[in-house]
Amino acid sequence: MKSLSTLLLASTMAVSTLAMAKAPLALLGPIPHERTNTPKMDNAHVGRYLYVGVAPKFNSDEIELTVSKMSLTVRATGQITQAKMDGYASQLYKRWEQIDTTMQDPSFVLHPLVKIQSLATRDTSIAWAKIAAQYSPHVLENRGVEVYNAKRNARSLEAAGTEDEYRRSISTAILRYYFNNNSLTPDAVKADNKLRDNLISATNSRALFQKHYSSVFTPSSAKPGYIGHLTLVYPVAATVAGPFDQPAEDSRTLMAYGTIESRWWSDKWDDEFGGLPFIMINSSGVAFHGPITNFAPLDVWYLRRGYVSHGCHRMDSSDLIELRNILPRTELGKVRLTILNNFDVTDWNNDGKNEVVDVKYYNIPSAVEIPKGKTIDEAIKPFLIENQMKSYYQSHPYAKDFYNAATDTITGTPKYKIAGGELLKDGIHGSLPLKRFEYQPNRVLQYKELGTQMYPYDDNQGKYPPTYFLKN
Repeated sequence: MKSLSTLLLASTMAVSTLAMAKAPLALLGPIPHERTNTPKMDNAHVGRYLYVGVAPKFNSDEIELTVSKMSLTVRATGQITQAKMDGYASQLYKRWEQIDTTMQDPSFVLHPLVKIQSLATRDTSIAWAKIAAQYSPHVLENRGVEVYNAKRNARSLEAAGTEDEYRRSISTAILRYYFNNNSLTPDAVKADNKLRDNLISATNSRALFQKHYSSVFTPSSAKPGYIGHLTLVYPVAATVAGPFDQPAEDSRTLMAYGTIESRWWSDKWDDEFGGLPFIMINSSGVAFHGPITNFAPLDVWYLRRGYVSHGCHRMDSSDLIELRNILPRTELGKVRLTILNNFDVTDWNNDGKNEVVDVKYYNIPSAVEIPKGKTIDEAIKPFLIENQMKSYYQSHPYAKDFYNAATDTITGTPKYKIAGGELLKDGIHGSLPLKRFEYQPNRVLQYKELGTQMYPYDDNQGKYPPTYFLKN
């Protein structure tokens, strides 16, 4: 397997365990990454990714995952208690406070964000960047402080003497994003107990939860003790052999062991995983991991949503990191995972109507040609999201047999049920509409740690493993 972005999770496995896996990775949106020399490879990927999103964490009995190898999606359903909703703002504050404190450590080196369009200089690169830009805005944009830099490496901040200023801007942007208030400043919040108490109050918690998740929160639950559930959907890639190949269709739990939290390097896999999590699905080494596709002219990794892996489910780096953050710190072996060969059909919002799950992340080409006489905007038109919503399924090698473009519906996909712990087919669905969940902006920052030891390349010495930032 291969991956390209790096998360902040400490490795829990020996190198021999990593050797079990053999499938490619995918990244959450096109995110430039940093390269440096490693002991056995020049110009290797290095660094980690810090989650700055707002998704709550769930216990193992509060979250279930459903993968569709036909839809090429993974759906996470997380149950919400009243206490979780009332404490949501407090959780966000603790997350921000932990990040803000860590940024004060000079060994924590933050790489600046860049706009992907700014990296392109030639017409073909500009065209590609415009397509990729649909999937690469950042949640920290538009917070009243500048979060983008002209260059994408920490050295540019050091050369300009703006490291501290950039860290303050990023910390401010995270605070404002979390609390939906562009007038907040870190100094003011730290100094004013009354302001802080109002921010983390139960009343503000409910308002923030609705602000961030009203479109995917269902205020009812069949599970006793819960007031509703979140539905988070991410695009994935699957095996070149198609939806009826590995991993096997089944309802099981994630592996209790084998998950790798963060690794810069291994002698077998070089820098393929880029420090991103590697979440084991089965003992054959199939896992959720990051993207490996690279647009060479800009040195940018991105997720190809298609049948392109050796069996693993590649994910965009930002999505993968969020997935790991919403899962429990431990007890992954108790998280229910259902894998479907066919479409994921569900009544996700409890309105009595089934829908086929989809997500608005479609094809990003490996290259873009601009025919003579055409403009860049004309050349990229087929790749715009609004134009790909139907064309994606019309050209899908398997889903096209179930898709009706005239009605924009899916017909004839199997029904499933779980009985006695087994996944069983239970009839055939008629015509069903597609529910296209919005694709989320980028929710990660990249950093590295000065003085971190890489020998013996498994990154066990990291000062800030992902579990450090997963405390809340």
